[in-house]
Amino acid sequence: MTTRQVPQTPVSALEHAHAPYFVQKTWVGEDLVGKSRMEVFGPMCEGKKVLHVGCVDWPITDLNQSLHLRLDPLCQLDGFDINHEAFSSMQPHLRGRLFSDWSQVKDHYDLVLVPEVLEHVPDVEGFFRHLDALGADQYVITVPDAYSCFRRHFDYSSGAQTFVEVVHPDHNCWYTPFTLSNVLRKFTPWAIEGMWFFNRMSLLVVANRVRDSAPG
Repeated sequence: MTTRQVPQTPVSALEHAHAPYFVQKTWVGEDLVGKSRMEVFGPMCEGKKVLHVGCVDWPITDLNQSLHLRLDPLCQLDGFDINHEAFSSMQPHLRGRLFSDWSQVKDHYDLVLVPEVLEHVPDVEGFFRHLDALGADQYVITVPDAYSCFRRHFDYSSGAQTFVEVVHPDHNCWYTPFTLSNVLRKFTPWAIEGMWFFNRMSLLVVANRVRDSAPG
């Protein structure tokens, strides 16, 4: 993955149709387009101490398709999920621990992986507060992307005045490159390393903890 800056030269006709105040530009890379979750997450997590937030895929938990079980052999992996109902079926297949309350998470992690969770969260600011309190070195977050999903997930029948949306029924919102980077800027002190289109329908953002400079 390579990180770049937003081009200074205007590239969209939208900029000429709207006041500059409303025009937001966000760099989004294409390096991960077409790659599977394991192709991307595997190398990121390998050899590290990792906390996987939203690890059970509740209520459609499938051990044969579990990202958490597939990552477990690659790293020192713990999991967090408020839906602890699936823990009993997962734990026998895991080396690491499973947590359902933030107060249980005491260790320092190299990386916190948060795939397809943020869109479920009712209190985004509070959620980021919990993540930041973990003190991890790096955070990797993915969300379904409204732009990538536009053609395959939305339809409107004018005659019936019915909007059809293909979406998990527990989702609270759709994110875009700007709104995802905006909530990170508002609610965390992290530095965004980069953002990429991912998994044919999502955005992936990598953010790092900003360390205080050494005195003198």
